Amino acid sequence: MQVSVSDHKFATIEDAKAFALAGNAVFTLQSLRTGEHFTYKVRAKQVAGPIRADYEPGQVYFVSLLSGPDNENDYFYLGLIRDGRFFLTGKSRCTANAPSFKAFSFFWDSAALHPQLLVRHEGRCGRCGRTLTVPESIDRGIGPECANKMEGGAL
Repeated sequence: MQVSVSDHKFATIEDAKAFALAGNAVFTLQSLRTGEHFTYKVRAKQVAGPIRADYEPGQVYFVSLLSGPDNENDYFYLGLIRDGRFFLTGKSRCTANAPSFKAFSFFWDSAALHPQLLVRHEGRCGRCGRTLTVPESIDRGIGPECANKMEGGAL
């Protein structure tokens, strides 16, 4: 009996970005050219009111980078996604020259999935974190129940 194992790769940039913005995503970017890879967590947060004068309420996403051996807890804050833009903030723990920041920026600013870039999820729903078991859900990175909620606009 031959067992097929999913490699959890996204086929399109649209699928990868939808997964990243699902609310509770963990994924890895890997360069096929260098072999270097970085693992990120992207968490959604609804901001109810202005934090400061130039900040509008709305959905923001906090991007963290895996930085140690404990892949559940060793993450540090990298940057923020707001209004479709990824950027550093005053609390970011790296600079714009850091390879991890450049990799995420390249991914986020891309209009198509670069042939030398792999984007993989860990086999858990990007919204709720449950283990994915349905083949279509594994391909998409979002479970069927969460996909229905997201399509209905209920993030």
